[in-house]
Amino acid sequence: MENENHESKIDVRIIVQGLDVAQLVSKAVNNIQLENDYNIIVSSIIPTTELSIVKKVASGADILLIGGYGHDETYNILFNELKTDFNHIGLFDYNNIIIEDESIDFNLAEKEILNSIIKSTLSYSLNLINIHTLENKLMKVTHNYNNLLDDYNKLIKENEVLTQQNNELIEDIDEVKSEFSAFKLRYEDIYSKDILEIFNLEELWQETFRQDLIDEDRIVIATNKFRPENIIVGQNYIAAESKSKAIEWLNIVRTALIFVDENSEDLKKELDETKEKEKVPEVKDDYDIPNNFENFWD
Repeated sequence: MENENHESKIDVRIIVQGLDVAQLVSKAVNNIQLENDYNIIVSSIIPTTELSIVKKVASGADILLIGGYGHDETYNILFNELKTDFNHIGLFDYNNIIIEDESIDFNLAEKEILNSIIKSTLSYSLNLINIHTLENKLMKVTHNYNNLLDDYNKLIKENEVLTQQNNELIEDIDEVKSEFSAFKLRYEDIYSKDILEIFNLEELWQETFRQDLIDEDRIVIATNKFRPENIIVGQNYIAAESKSKAIEWLNIVRTALIFVDENSEDLKKELDETKEKEKVPEVKDDYDIPNNFENFWD
């Protein structure tokens, strides 16, 4: 409790020139009962104007009184070195305590100390109001800063997630680009090639000739032998540049099959006669005709 009471009091420190003045000020302070009457304590009386010493002793004071003959050079130097946003500096004017014979009047010293402290206390109180206002503003700014910092940290985390997702997307894009390049390279001449359409052989035969297909093997053999351009037959399918081209080829093959079937005996006889004229030795009855027609299908 004593510490709390001490902290609630205004801390005054007085800087004077010389030990004799310090003793006089000390007696005057004790006589005017500042702590009981005004909640003020004079915690230090500093009998020197040596700047390095004064700085150490005066640090943390609420009010500093500097003894001097008005706002002289000593006062100005100490004021500039010791003034902060959290203290107030007042003048303890020697001119107000010296009488005609140039001696110090003790009663005047008490009044000057009290008046100097009261003036400084009023100024300090105004300064405290400004400080509290600044503290309130600082608290608001700090609160806003913390909120912004939280938002910033959230954004950092979101950015990390988005960056990771972006990197994954870049990898996916690179993979797609690579696959597309390979695809493009593979099929870059696709427009220069003849694209074949595929049709069911049985269905196309039925649709074209209104009859069932019974000679698929012979159609395959004929196609493989003559190798028409852009015609492929096999596994019950026919591939061609168009449906009309496929039908055209089936017409050719069908015509060839009909011709061979209807004229197989005549063709064989004619072939035998030709062979006889050429004096081919011993033509057997079961001689296979090496022709592109009858025995072409075997």
